Amino acid sequence: MSSIPGTTIAYPAWSGGAGPRRFGLVITCMLLWGSASLAASGSWTLESLLQLQSASDPQISPDGSQVAFVVTRMNLESNRRDSEIRIVPVGGGSSRGLKAAHVSDARPRWSPAGTQIAFLSSRSGLPQVFVVGDVNLEPRQLTHAERGVLDFKWSPDGRRMAFLSVDPPTPKELERVKRGDDPIVANQDYKFSRVYRVSLNGGDAAPVTDSGHHVTGFDWSPDGTRLVYAAQKTPRPQDVFHCDLFELDLKSGKHTSLVALEGREGDPSYSPDGQWIAFHSQAGKINYFEERHVGVIPSGGGDIRWITKDVEVDVFRGGNEFWWSPDASTLIFGGGWGTRDSLYRSQWTQRRTERLPLSLSGPSSFSLSRKGNRLAYLKSFTDRTAEVYVADVGEKVTGERALTDLNPEIRSLPRIESKTVSWTSKDGTRIEGVLRLPVGYRPGVRVPLLVELHGGPTGVALETFPVPRTYPIQLFAQEGFAVLAPNFRGSSNYGRALRLANIRSQGFGDFDDVMTGIDSLINQGIADPQRLGVYGWSYGGFLTAWIIGHTDRFKAASIGAPASDWIAWYGASDGPREVMWTYFGGKPWDTWESYNRHSPRYSLINAKTPTLILHGEKDIDTAPEIFRALEDLGVPNEFVTYPREGHGITEPMHQKDLLSRNLSWFKKWVLKPN
Repeated sequence: MSSIPGTTIAYPAWSGGAGPRRFGLVITCMLLWGSASLAASGSWTLESLLQLQSASDPQISPDGSQVAFVVTRMNLESNRRDSEIRIVPVGGGSSRGLKAAHVSDARPRWSPAGTQIAFLSSRSGLPQVFVVGDVNLEPRQLTHAERGVLDFKWSPDGRRMAFLSVDPPTPKELERVKRGDDPIVANQDYKFSRVYRVSLNGGDAAPVTDSGHHVTGFDWSPDGTRLVYAAQKTPRPQDVFHCDLFELDLKSGKHTSLVALEGREGDPSYSPDGQWIAFHSQAGKINYFEERHVGVIPSGGGDIRWITKDVEVDVFRGGNEFWWSPDASTLIFGGGWGTRDSLYRSQWTQRRTERLPLSLSGPSSFSLSRKGNRLAYLKSFTDRTAEVYVADVGEKVTGERALTDLNPEIRSLPRIESKTVSWTSKDGTRIEGVLRLPVGYRPGVRVPLLVELHGGPTGVALETFPVPRTYPIQLFAQEGFAVLAPNFRGSSNYGRALRLANIRSQGFGDFDDVMTGIDSLINQGIADPQRLGVYGWSYGGFLTAWIIGHTDRFKAASIGAPASDWIAWYGASDGPREVMWTYFGGKPWDTWESYNRHSPRYSLINAKTPTLILHGEKDIDTAPEIFRALEDLGVPNEFVTYPREGHGITEPMHQKDLLSRNLSWFKKWVLKPN
């Protein structure tokens, strides 16, 4: 049994991903190109899941002739994810990689002329920008940022590069650290992220934004004379909802405030004529659950046009990509609705926005050629991994064709049937979810059911092929389980109304949404009421902990990175406090009854469900408290701590253990004879 660690790093309660909210670059990597061997037996195995390769970040060249993208795979021998940049012609054929490739290469970006590619790589230590023209030559390191590079963009003339990097420590600070004189004082000695500029010919990089602005995103004006950027007032994760837009005249150094509303503004993008700037926004609302919008504002300032108002699209999950037509009349961006993500095309001056008939794998996984006549994107499937596709774009989208086939062996493995299902919750709210049926499912035969609760609560279950890193969906299906992933109130992709319904309703309304979904499958003759299991991570872990204290209908549960006491979480979290104020109607010091009412701590006395508890050593979650409670109650449990891990488990060997342990737990407790 692992010892119960202390809590040393804070993460926001609403995060469904790995680690704290930082404006850093998470680079995932791959060792080899070419599909790894999956299961020769024709069955899914733990090894076949771990060997699945993933494509990401498709970037089409300006002339639309080539696509650069990133392929990622697990490397269990080195206990890391390795990545490789590949380039493929849009006419089809074999892809090629960089001759001097490195396992950390990622984020490829074409030069304006399309003759060079810049990318991020940690081949020299921290992530830096490298540039290569001929893939057969050694890439040239362009930046030497002391704290590494977070993001970068070519200048419109291709002669300079702007990049984001965090201020380095001063010589005095380094000397203090060397002596061990390194206390950390809250809210002092911030290190800001700034925009730097460097010539493609090399030389020293010069900062172009000041230390009073923590820059999170930026763009060059088409003539290269201005920079638009989004900046927080401090680097604290607590201040992510205090992010405004500014415009900088690079010649005079004058900064102009463009948008200074309540909430977060981000991802600014100039139109080709330099007259307009598109961006994502909370539209003046500090309420975390409120609708988000795509806005357009004139360069230099002026009235904002909200182009996603009255459009059935949810951009809550944002994405950070925009494409403008050459005449600036049309804007293309990613968004979602229900269990699908899609591309949206807005003729914003005419107030017309349409969804393009494409199944997108993530709201940022696309790019268009300069003229906009050719699109590269990551296409989502239910029965296989997402692949890089291209299509021709005119009045309609035509000529859709695949450029990759990363995991062809999947075709010889059992197909997992997925579909979107819906039901009515206890209060009449319409809820959707994704149901994955077991291999060889026969209608009319009841099967064991596992319920998967996503994080957030503003995560979302999508009707896509799962690439498991925590819960082995394919192995569950192969063992005879059905899996229901409900989009309970609070979820994204359904607009503000469903999210707002979760305010002061955690553990109550969402509990009803989940239970009525199970009842619906039981009433349809699909789920066996005597063989039910439930699991979830982050907010899903909280909801699972709540469930085992309020019902004994489940045979087993798996709880990952949970919160059992919201006041304790509020004090330890480094996330924006406005999220918790929204959840519970104010600060805990003023509304402690509300915080306690929604905390699973006070209902664990009722728990009887055998429970697997999963915990990252550096997380602030309250998994150890749940373990102690179940131990005291005599409830069968298993408590696992993963060293070095935070809120999300990232090391491949740990992920392998998660997959295996979750499968074994539910087989033991749900499939065992009654």
